[in-house]
Amino acid sequence: MTTFDLKKRAKTVVQNFMANFGDFSSISANYLGIEAGEYVERICRILAEQEWIYNFQLTRFFLERVWEKVPEEWRQPLLSLSTRNLNLLPSGHLKDDWPKSLKAFVETAASLSLPWQQPPDLVAMEINKDLARGMTPKKKHEVSYLASVVRDTCGKTSCSSVIDVGSGLGYLGQVLHHQCGLQVVGVEAQASHVHGAQRRVKSQGEDKETQIQTMNLKLDDNPSSIRELELLISSLQQSPSEGQSQSQNGDIHERDNGTCMVGLHCCGDLCPIMLKMFTSVERLRCLVCVSCCYHGMSVTDTDSRPSCFKNFPLSCTVQEKLKEVGRDFPDWQLNVFALRLAAQETRARWACQSYEDHQFHTRSVAYRAILEHVVSTAGKGIQKLKRKVTRKDAFQSFPVYLAAVFGRLTLHSDEVVQTEEDWKKYHDALQQSHDQWEEYFPYIEVITALQVLLQPVLETLVTVDRCLYLHEQGLKTEVVPIFDDSISPRNLVIIAER
Repeated sequence: MTTFDLKKRAKTVVQNFMANFGDFSSISANYLGIEAGEYVERICRILAEQEWIYNFQLTRFFLERVWEKVPEEWRQPLLSLSTRNLNLLPSGHLKDDWPKSLKAFVETAASLSLPWQQPPDLVAMEINKDLARGMTPKKKHEVSYLASVVRDTCGKTSCSSVIDVGSGLGYLGQVLHHQCGLQVVGVEAQASHVHGAQRRVKSQGEDKETQIQTMNLKLDDNPSSIRELELLISSLQQSPSEGQSQSQNGDIHERDNGTCMVGLHCCGDLCPIMLKMFTSVERLRCLVCVSCCYHGMSVTDTDSRPSCFKNFPLSCTVQEKLKEVGRDFPDWQLNVFALRLAAQETRARWACQSYEDHQFHTRSVAYRAILEHVVSTAGKGIQKLKRKVTRKDAFQSFPVYLAAVFGRLTLHSDEVVQTEEDWKKYHDALQQSHDQWEEYFPYIEVITALQVLLQPVLETLVTVDRCLYLHEQGLKTEVVPIFDDSISPRNLVIIAER
């Protein structure tokens, strides 16, 4: 087996781009030009060439006969991988006996993605025990690192106030206020979260309620929403400077009244909306945003190619390169399936999978795909009552699965007839489908490994597009892997300053 060093591999594949990208721990503000365009084009081209890996619904695995799209010369080498080698594949590990085309694909795909490892000099903030109450270990991990970055960014840009977009129950905002001395206003679209945040503030002391506010407001990239944001900033910058108060660690924060916009795991369109607002509202000095759920962005036209999303791509560079590559691959589309994969777990968790883990995943995908095959091919006679047909423990074996399935199916006909003969017919159909497709079960983990390989490439394209968009507006931008991705997979934070 050949092991490729990540930094060496990155320098080889994107050598010109590396000059401005540094060690991939951050994106500098000076990467526009042909180097960035070439890098983006390489990403787009490999995604277009290997679209079959990600452009399908998992439960339609047998209906679409996905395994037949695996190149013939790749099949045996991939199917013969041990558990260890299967786990290492998404990290770019190659085997000497692989065909050249497979080696080239794995090597290139592994080299094109940004790194997901936290920088060694990134230090988490120690959260006060009272403020940490109610946080899950994952949330505490996220808040401790993001609060540290926000504090430092606000200090560098002279900001004394923060607008926490999608603030939820206010965990981040409370830490930023009580431990960093920042004035905080949460902006939350869900009324239930607003009420929960207000209750949490009161539990910390009635006198502090006026210093941490949460507003029920849904941001959008329209003029009225921008005006509301500007009014909010005006109220923050005209209010008494609580942000210059003494924090719990004894520091006195001497800042003027700049405002920072922050978002922790902003779903769907929320992150691009924040980027657009940041470019439009000059009174915002800095932006710190972690995205998630890329596939939740609004779709403008399901048939549009190469992208069907309203807010992707944002940058001129990625728009141009998508069009260029799209001319060579006219059927290629970055759709919901592509961006759903971009929002999946990273290779950090895949690398730890045991043989039993892989077997369970194979069964869970195969059994659901068998059910989908029978439901789709048996006409209108059978329907699923619930989206999740079974619990996790039902995937022990196919007989156990069948028993669970029939508790959550219903038969329909004009006369609403449900007889033992009807149920037997569908039981037999499921068993026959299982027997028919069982020999192709091993392809499930093979194709999943290739998806894990492409996941960071897809996420990199979205992230670089957003950074390029900000840079095209004349803003200093960087991206840093802020969390441990084995704990919090969406760990890339975009930091922008005026």
